[in-house]
Amino acid sequence: MYDLEKHSVEEKLNSFTHSIGAGLSIAGLVILLQQTAVNGGSTLAYVSYSIYGSFQILLYLSSALTHQFSDMPRINRVFRIIDQAAIYLLIAGTYTPAVLLGLQGVWGWIIFGVIWGIALLGILSKTLIFREKHLISDLMYLPMGWLLIFAVKPMMAVLPMDFMKWIFIGGGCYTFGIIFYISKKIPMSHVIWHLFVLAGGISFFMGFYLYLC
Repeated sequence: MYDLEKHSVEEKLNSFTHSIGAGLSIAGLVILLQQTAVNGGSTLAYVSYSIYGSFQILLYLSSALTHQFSDMPRINRVFRIIDQAAIYLLIAGTYTPAVLLGLQGVWGWIIFGVIWGIALLGILSKTLIFREKHLISDLMYLPMGWLLIFAVKPMMAVLPMDFMKWIFIGGGCYTFGIIFYISKKIPMSHVIWHLFVLAGGISFFMGFYLYLC
């Protein structure tokens, strides 16, 4: 039997966890921009962190509102579409400072172009082509997220190993969390997924703050 009360509690927790994420993302963006100013950062640094931070805020906020209005189908649908698009935007947004400020050079711009191209295709597939086949479009997140693996060697040549550790921890959190994202049998699975997303986001922030600012 469908437990409506349990569903309501889970949706409230889903909204709460990503509301926290939205707040942390706003604080994180402010910190990154302030640190960039202190270090006399370039215009590219300001733009890169603004892209990363803005799309992270968008993801958490749209996700929180999607779950907050889960019992209001029309409003929920609007925020769900934004949420689904924001996942692709956040992945590409997270790559932006990593490749433009970290990797740099030709490799950096190539990956930047590829990842944003995939993001735009992903948004189209999620909202138009595979909008009723969530598993198909969701599986696009993994190869997109791990595209950086092809640039590990040049990145390790120019970036500290500790930075790479934060990046791989973040990627691992997102990847392992997908188990809970697609699971329907594990209690509070989506709440757990949200916690993994928060952990992954914090890991990437730490890498950027400690080693790229």
